[in-house]
Amino acid sequence: MKKYFFNGLEDGGLYQLRTNEFEVIDGFEKVLSDFDEMYESYQNSEKLFNYTGNQKIVLIAETFTLSFDNTEIDIYNPNEVKIYFDNLGFSNLTIDILLHMIEMEDYSVANIIEKISKSGQKIKIQTTDTLYGNNEFEIIT
Repeated sequence: MKKYFFNGLEDGGLYQLRTNEFEVIDGFEKVLSDFDEMYESYQNSEKLFNYTGNQKIVLIAETFTLSFDNTEIDIYNPNEVKIYFDNLGFSNLTIDILLHMIEMEDYSVANIIEKISKSGQKIKIQTTDTLYGNNEFEIIT
């Protein structure tokens, strides 16, 4: 399958995103699997996401921001995006997340985390960036 997402950071650094434990919605596995399928690593990782747990998970991602290759579709036409990715077999939630990322022009992994988490939580996110330093922040769902 063609890859649509790539590490959005500079080649040469080592990156990672890690969350504290948080509650997830039903179907989160399909969303993570969809993004894994669309992602190509320059660090030779097999997938974007790893997680432990079931209803509450700790999530580790290979990067904290993505770049999106949109040469095959008109990303400014939401209907075209929906039809294109629906035909590839991606879930409606995955497509909704894609549309949100495109609309916001923000391809951060935190957007995916926010959409797969149950509401009313404070999720701590730690990022590792060997080129520019580590960071920590929270999102509230």
